[in-house]
Amino acid sequence: MEEQPQIVQPKPRHRWLRLFLILVLVVVSLFTIGCYAAKNNFDEHMMEKAEGTADSFCTTKDEEAPEISLIGNGTISLKVGEKYEELGATAVDSCEEVEVVVSGAVDTNTAGTYKVTYSSMDSLQNTSKKERIVNVIPKYHGTIYLTFDDGPSQHTALLLDILKKYDIKATFFVTGYGDDAMIVREYNEGHAIGLHTASHDYSYVYQSTANFFADLYTVQNRVKNLTGYTSMLMRFPGGSSNTVSAKYDGGSGIMTKLVKEVTNKGFVFFDWNISSGDAGNAYTPNAVFENVVYAFKEYGDSIVLQHDSKGFSVEAVEKIIQFGLANGYEFKKLDMNSPTAHHRVNN
Repeated sequence: MEEQPQIVQPKPRHRWLRLFLILVLVVVSLFTIGCYAAKNNFDEHMMEKAEGTADSFCTTKDEEAPEISLIGNGTISLKVGEKYEELGATAVDSCEEVEVVVSGAVDTNTAGTYKVTYSSMDSLQNTSKKERIVNVIPKYHGTIYLTFDDGPSQHTALLLDILKKYDIKATFFVTGYGDDAMIVREYNEGHAIGLHTASHDYSYVYQSTANFFADLYTVQNRVKNLTGYTSMLMRFPGGSSNTVSAKYDGGSGIMTKLVKEVTNKGFVFFDWNISSGDAGNAYTPNAVFENVVYAFKEYGDSIVLQHDSKGFSVEAVEKIIQFGLANGYEFKKLDMNSPTAHHRVNN
């Protein structure tokens, strides 16, 4: 008869220990799950509280109107008959999405100044507005070249602001004086940079051709170092017709020589056919304005001489531009192929 194997029963103490360990594991697991759930509930509660606080602020404390930004220039000039394309604007509000409402019509068949208004309002009726000016000018009446000598000066920044406002390009005949940043700004904003000698000292530059070209190349290098552009546009101090040079050249007829030599070296020199008088008999913005606009060349080219070193002359520029646009003129900057308005050489 085979012997039956004995079954060993666990001792009561071991059985209770095993049950205790299982119970501990269950409790730890439940505690971990509970903590995780509590953390999630806390995070959600804080997020809801934060969102509620932001919503409350935007609905009760928001006093800021949306900020509008125009797409494109704030002033646009078109000729009669040209098509006006609405560029639009964007608006940003600190609390909500907002829309831009455009109002105002532009009749490009009728010359005049038109305003296009852009407005935006948030849910609390905080409202902002911006305007775009559209100048519809008569068809071609003539070309105006605004030119400014002797700068840059403390008045040049204001002049550039005025030109930018109307999207007008001009020509600056600069010297070795003034703020470098103004020459950089002139170039970056699309204006022509010409040379007017570095020293603008008649007694030095007109003493000899060597002195003149040394001074001219000095200001040319200044412009190149600031902008990377080698300017070949120039204007003689006093213009090519000046006679003051005869006081310093020992009777050599230096202007006759210089006119020939600058041309041979590839420069293009410019005089003018309209003087603002700001270096002579004009001492107020209105006097400058009248001297210029009364001399505009109908159906021709007007090369205007002004000085951005004269504050009262700069103050006249906006009215000159407004008059020109309203009367069908277009404004251009000088280049190597522009009319030169040369004077008769007198020395």
